[in-house]
Amino acid sequence: MILKPDKTTNLGGVTVNEYLLTKHNPNHIDMPSVSMESKIIGVTVHNTDWITTAAGTTPAEQYTRATINGNMNDVRVHYYIDNVCAWQNLPLTLSGWHAADGSGNGNRRTIAIECIMSSAYNDKDKKSEDNCARLAAALLNKYKLSIDCLYTHNHWYSRKYCPAYILPHWDKFKAKVQYYMNFGSSSPATPSAKQIYRVRKSWSDAKSQIGAFSSLENAKKACKAGYYVFDEKGNAVFPVPKSYTKGTKVELNNATLYVSATATSGTKRSGTYYIYDGNAVNGRYRITTKPEYCGNTPAGKYVTGWVNKADI
Repeated sequence: MILKPDKTTNLGGVTVNEYLLTKHNPNHIDMPSVSMESKIIGVTVHNTDWITTAAGTTPAEQYTRATINGNMNDVRVHYYIDNVCAWQNLPLTLSGWHAADGSGNGNRRTIAIECIMSSAYNDKDKKSEDNCARLAAALLNKYKLSIDCLYTHNHWYSRKYCPAYILPHWDKFKAKVQYYMNFGSSSPATPSAKQIYRVRKSWSDAKSQIGAFSSLENAKKACKAGYYVFDEKGNAVFPVPKSYTKGTKVELNNATLYVSATATSGTKRSGTYYIYDGNAVNGRYRITTKPEYCGNTPAGKYVTGWVNKADI
């Protein structure tokens, strides 16, 4: 029987159907019990496979129903999301079972979104991904968290290449989330006409401001080296702040690759690499050649070398 939500709301432009397992557990499936109220540090994005559904429902509802029926083993997430809507399974004050890191921060301190997609990356998949970006942005804003608090499953458990359908373009996905954090649920093609963009060295340094614009494009044109374009909330929207978290794809262009964080000389490298663990030492990050290598041990087997932050 297709489920009926207890209530339906809108979050970040996404229809959210609330059906909490803490209220609906007729089959007495095992449930998380650890509170994460006031402890949330981020949002973790997963991918789960697209499924064919009966008329009158969506994959997110069917995954919720499968969970209640005990068919999702021990997976417990906060949201399933598809191209139509999201279904909320857990209250945001309760930890989930999703990150494969036991009692680590992934399970205990992040909100889990399972984005339902397929390898086809068709229009339905792209809409699911877009809905996921909108929901993630709204949640990050809700808890006053930055874009660097958006995590992959792979971040918490390096042996799991997940979200499998989003990871190949994770940097673009993060940029979309950042956009929705800045502009809400408006389309990237139609930002709010009331928005004022300020060009400054930093948001707190109002004296450094060299212009204020209603047009983002005009603000970008006025933005000089060492300056940023800020929206009315103080978020830097141009240049988009770089991410140095574990698993981030980076493009090197004749950058120096060092054998250690303290080496004074190295070799020049160009190409696509991935940040190994996101831990900076002496202003350098370790990189590796494949996303699935990130965080793997022993480090000597997987780390290609160290690069300066400025070269990333």
